[in-house]
Amino acid sequence: MRYERAAFRILVGLLIVALFVSLLIFQRLEDIVDNDLFHFANLSSQHEHDKVNDPFLLEPHLYPRLPHLPPFPTIENEHLLINQTLYENRPTITGIAAILYHHFHALHESNRNISKQLTSTPKSGGIKKREEEATIVRDAYFHLVEENLRMFENVYRGRSIFTVRDDDSVFISVASYREHLLGETLMSAFGQAARPDRLFLGVIVNNCFGSDDDFPCTGTAEVVGKDKNGLDILQSVDGKPDANHIETFCANVTFQKYCDAGQVRVLYLHEVDAVGPAVARYYASKLWGGETYFMQIDSHIRFAKKWDQLYIEDLKLTSSFPKSVLSTYPGGFINLKQEPPYKPGTRLCKCRIRVDEDFLPRVELLGTSKENATRPSQTPFMGAGFFFVKAEFLVDVPFDPYLPWLFMGEEVGLSIRAYTSGYNLYAPRKNLVGHQYRPLKFGNPHFWDIWGKFFHRPQLMDKLSPTTHDRLKVMMAYPEFSQISNGSNDQRVPSNHSVTELSNYGLGAVRTRDDYLKFAKIDLEKQTCGRLKWCIDGTKE
Repeated sequence: MRYERAAFRILVGLLIVALFVSLLIFQRLEDIVDNDLFHFANLSSQHEHDKVNDPFLLEPHLYPRLPHLPPFPTIENEHLLINQTLYENRPTITGIAAILYHHFHALHESNRNISKQLTSTPKSGGIKKREEEATIVRDAYFHLVEENLRMFENVYRGRSIFTVRDDDSVFISVASYREHLLGETLMSAFGQAARPDRLFLGVIVNNCFGSDDDFPCTGTAEVVGKDKNGLDILQSVDGKPDANHIETFCANVTFQKYCDAGQVRVLYLHEVDAVGPAVARYYASKLWGGETYFMQIDSHIRFAKKWDQLYIEDLKLTSSFPKSVLSTYPGGFINLKQEPPYKPGTRLCKCRIRVDEDFLPRVELLGTSKENATRPSQTPFMGAGFFFVKAEFLVDVPFDPYLPWLFMGEEVGLSIRAYTSGYNLYAPRKNLVGHQYRPLKFGNPHFWDIWGKFFHRPQLMDKLSPTTHDRLKVMMAYPEFSQISNGSNDQRVPSNHSVTELSNYGLGAVRTRDDYLKFAKIDLEKQTCGRLKWCIDGTKE
């Protein structure tokens, strides 16, 4: 009995100790929770403060930010971002970039394999063999577009990927092919803008990076001096990679903040995977992130003071705004005045149709806007190297990934698609950008030259480009393809590649093909372009 009482007292004592320890632990946990809640409240308050001070935190599609360096960066959680973009209606710029990088990698491997295959094959064999080799290259490209890009295109077809912001922000699409002036172009764009904080760039850097042992760099442009006009004198250097001018721009103490803020979005592409400016501009358009305006330029451009503010004012003054496009061929560097009074804007009032350009209309300059014009006046043509438009254009006239190897014909294709989609085309009143025009003697590399070298077939481009020429001709109902032609034996049947998804990248439904051809005075039967006095005189508002 005595032992039972002792055991009972010991048990009670242990319970009291346990209760006391529990109280101490509970008090400590309460202190920890209180401190954590206070810390969390502070963090939440700071996050809300950050959101107020950085409005782009309210745009989740801008995060995670797309790395602008190094070339071909590792994208963390790329598969998750791709799935969210393709299957969950949660697109992000970085998710879209991951889709495009996946395509770039597949394209690079395909091109390397084909190059090795053609290297081991004798070059002789005649026209039939050359066509068979071109078919291998052609089929591979279109297969990869179908495999890697078609689903993405279908998911967001007919709607804006991101909500268009109403803050007068500007997105600039820049397709750069081995460009030594890219850094200067970016510096001029930000340095001369009235609101550089509202400026965003999507840049395709198509360089020789010196990382492919099978294809060493050739024809790298190196600046060796200045001419009498202050323009660069170049020499062509072999065995040296192209400079990465994104790195140069982002290392500049004046402009680094724009890179750090995510205002420079970049995709890198090997030079041997370049298939022409039309597809490069397709890639660049996918870096748009909801900005109010979309601007497309070449990568060798200089800007005048407050160019962004002035182009926005011009666009809003057009009689068909917001269905308006400002476009022209800018004047050369030496003709650009970067401070007011600015020179009158140039006008695209002419075209030519030539046999050596496969009878596709070549757009040309003719005339300038009136010195005292109170609003822009219409033209019938767009220039691919400069246009400025509301961002809804990307839905109405989506860029076409099925236009590889295209150079001549890109601009008339854009013009007729925009016009039939209800857009009026205008020349800017003032010349606010300058373009470096380059005769062949400049020695700048071209994508078609590299393709001939890489695939060991110098005339390969001549076999590839008719596919996309035919795509434009089918869209424009050239007589040789027209279903309403005279039914003669001269009528041709386009290849499958020429018409793939053409209904999604063709003419609009607001105006007709004939409306545009009459407006632009283009006669496809006679293969002529008429004189456009109304355009030259600037009488049509």
